[in-house]
Amino acid sequence: MASSRLVADLSSHIATVTEDPNLPLDAKRFGAFDKIYTDALSDNDRQSLLNRLSSLIPTLRQDPQPATELILNLIRPESYSFSQILRIQPNVDLIAGLCSPNSDVNLVTLSLLSKACSSSGDAGIIAASPETVAALIRLWLSTPVTEVATKGLEVLSGLLRIDATTAPDGDTNMVGYSAKVYGQGLMWRRVFHDKDVYELFFSICSLSNAGRAGQPSKREKTISQARLLDFILAFSNFEQINSSQLPDIEKKYGLSEGGLLEFAAVHMIDWKDDLLMHASLIDFFTKLLQGNTDPLMRALGEQNLDSAEALDFLISRELHSRTMSYYLEPEKHDSMESTYLYPMSAQYISTYAICCSSHLLDIGRRDVDRILERLSMIVSGLPMAKWARGDAPRSDLHIISTLPRVVLLNMSSHNPLYSIPVNPANADALNTLAAIFRGPSKGASSDIQTNTKHEAAAARALYFLYAKNTSNLWQCAVDVAETIAIKENALAAINLIDAVFGSYWEPLPERHDESVEESFSLPTVAELDRRVPHRGGPLAATGTLAILTGPGQTTVIPYLLKPAQTYGRGDTQSAAYAVAVAKHETVIHLVQTLKEQSKIPEIQLYLTPWQPIIDEIEQCANRGVWGGSTALGARVATLDL
Repeated sequence: MASSRLVADLSSHIATVTEDPNLPLDAKRFGAFDKIYTDALSDNDRQSLLNRLSSLIPTLRQDPQPATELILNLIRPESYSFSQILRIQPNVDLIAGLCSPNSDVNLVTLSLLSKACSSSGDAGIIAASPETVAALIRLWLSTPVTEVATKGLEVLSGLLRIDATTAPDGDTNMVGYSAKVYGQGLMWRRVFHDKDVYELFFSICSLSNAGRAGQPSKREKTISQARLLDFILAFSNFEQINSSQLPDIEKKYGLSEGGLLEFAAVHMIDWKDDLLMHASLIDFFTKLLQGNTDPLMRALGEQNLDSAEALDFLISRELHSRTMSYYLEPEKHDSMESTYLYPMSAQYISTYAICCSSHLLDIGRRDVDRILERLSMIVSGLPMAKWARGDAPRSDLHIISTLPRVVLLNMSSHNPLYSIPVNPANADALNTLAAIFRGPSKGASSDIQTNTKHEAAAARALYFLYAKNTSNLWQCAVDVAETIAIKENALAAINLIDAVFGSYWEPLPERHDESVEESFSLPTVAELDRRVPHRGGPLAATGTLAILTGPGQTTVIPYLLKPAQTYGRGDTQSAAYAVAVAKHETVIHLVQTLKEQSKIPEIQLYLTPWQPIIDEIEQCANRGVWGGSTALGARVATLDL
C-alpha cells in the first residue's frame, strides 16, 4: 500500500491552496504520485484525493497541470468507474470543465466523461443532461487544440457506440456489447433529435454566420468542418446522417432535403474559393466510398453506409462527376486547382474502381472509356528519360493497378499496361506490374474485386501478354534487383518476382460466357494461345510454373540461389541488408508456394523435373538472409526439362 503519510501531506497542501488560490502548487509533491504510485493507492485514499482535487480545480488561478495530471493518474485504472466519479464530493462540474478555456482542464474532463463509454446506463446519464452533451459537441468542434478535439471525438463516438440499440451488422462480439443487452438509444436521440444540440453541427460549421457575434471566423470554421467530416465517416449510419432529422433546423441552413450528410457534402464547404477545403472534401468522398472497414468505428444502427449507397448519393448530387473531372478533364479547371486536385481525383477514381467495380463495368461504362483514354495518353506519352529519373505518373499508375483487370485485358489498342517499362528501371512501374500480376485476394468479396475468379484469370492472361511484349522482362528485373545502390528500385524488382511466385491465377474459360458483356468478357483458352504463341503444352497455370518453365528459369532462379551481396552487411540500415532481407523473404515465400502447389496433381507433374532445384531452394531459405548457393545456380540453365 502507498504511504498514507504522503497522501496526508499532499491532501494538506491541496487544502491550503484551495483556501488561498494565490499560493503556488508544489509540483514536487504532485509529481511523487506517478502512475505506479497511484495504482497502489487504497480506494479510500484515491477517493479522498479526488474529493480534494474537485474542490481545488474551480478555485485555481494558475497552471492546473500538476493537479490535472494527478487526476488522470487517479482515474486511470479500468476498475475506476463512472459511478465512482459521480460520488466525488463536491460533485464534478462537467459542463464547467468542458467550457473551460484551459486545455488541461478540458482533457481531464473528457477523461472523466470517457468512463461513461463503458456502460449504456452511464451513457444514458450523460444523455439526460442536454447541457453536457451540447458542451461536449461545442468543445470538440471549436477547440483550437488538436489533442482536445481528438479526445472529444473519441468520447462522443464512445457514448454513441455504447448506447446503440443494436450491435453493428449483428456483431455481438464487439467491445461493449453482449448477445442480449444493448443501449437504449438515449444518446442518439439527444444528439440527433434535440433541437439545441443538433443545431450545433450546423451553426458551428456553417459559413453563413462566420464572424458574427459568438461565432468563429471562417478560418476557424474550416477546422470545425474537417472535424464534422471525420465524425460522419466514423458514424456513417446512412439512415441517420442522410435523412432529415429536424427539418426546421436543416432548412435554416439551406437544406431542402437530406440531413447531416447533405449539409456536409453539398452546402457546408466553400469548395470554389477554398482549395484546401476542396481537397479535404474530395478526400471525404473517397473515404465515403470505402465505407467503414474498422468494426469499432463503423456506423451503429440497422443500416451501415456501404459503397453502393455512398456512390448513389454522390452521383445524385453530381459530386461524383465533378470529382472525377479534375483527373479526366484537368484542362477545364484552373491550373493551380488542377495541379493540386489531380492526384486526389485520381485516388477517388482508384477507390471507385476497387469498391464499386460492378457499377464501373455496367453503368459507368462511359467513364471506363474516358479513364482508359486518359491513361493511354499519359503513360504511353511519357518519355523514357522521365521513367529513368524516377519521375513516373504515380497517380495514373495507381489507377491502372486498381482497375478491374478485365478492362485492361479487352483494350484493343494503346493499352497503357504495355507502356509501363521494366527498362529503364522505375520503382512505381515495377510495383504497378506486381499489383496487376499478383491477381486478386482470394478472400475478396465480389463487390471489391468484381468476379474474383475472372480477375484471377485476367491477371494470368495479362502476365503472358505483357511478357510477350517485353521479352526481356525477367532479365531486366534481375538486373534491377542486383543494383542495390538504388534500393527503392531493387526492392520493387524483388516485389515483382515475389508477386508472380505468389500470384492467385485461374484458368481461362473454354468458351465465352454469354451472360457477360462482350467488352468485358475473358478471352478463351484458344484466343490467348493465338495471341501468345508458345511451344509445347499449355501456358503455365501458376506464376511459379510461368517462371520455372519460361525465360525466368535462367535468370530469376539463379538470382535467388546466389548469396546476397554482402557490401555493407554489418549495417542493418544499409541498402544491401534491406535488399537481402527482401530477397530471402521471397525465397521463403517460394518454398511455401511450391509445397502448396506440389499437392495439386496436375501441377506436381510439372514440378517433378525441378525437384533437385526445389530442394536447393529450400536449403537456401534455411541458410538465412546471407545464405545462398553458387553451385546449383549454374545447373538451372542446363536443366533438361
